[in-house]
Amino acid sequence: MTRYNSKNKKLVKQIASVRMNYLFRRAEDIFIQDKMLANRYVGLARKYAQRAKIKIPVKWKRRICHNCKKFLYPGVNCRYRLHSRNKYSHVSMTCLECNKTTRYIIKKTKD
Repeated sequence: MTRYNSKNKKLVKQIASVRMNYLFRRAEDIFIQDKMLANRYVGLARKYAQRAKIKIPVKWKRRICHNCKKFLYPGVNCRYRLHSRNKYSHVSMTCLECNKTTRYIIKKTKD
């Protein structure tokens, strides 16, 4: 097993990040024509992130179902709802593939 020095680790992480972003963009573009291929791209992007030990950007992380790990395309296979409450507001995202609901809290700013 080869060992990486710090210079090679940075290069590996940079390459993985570029490839991961490319795959997410391709998944978004191709989802309407071929859902299975888009889900495959997302799976590959997740593997790149895991192997290189990098985080998936929030922009893309919220486009993956936390339960079934499929790519979410609003209006096609997921539903977004905004809920306003006195204490807190949140966005609820429902995956229509596995029917899992994920909630993201919206922090209120003090005026």
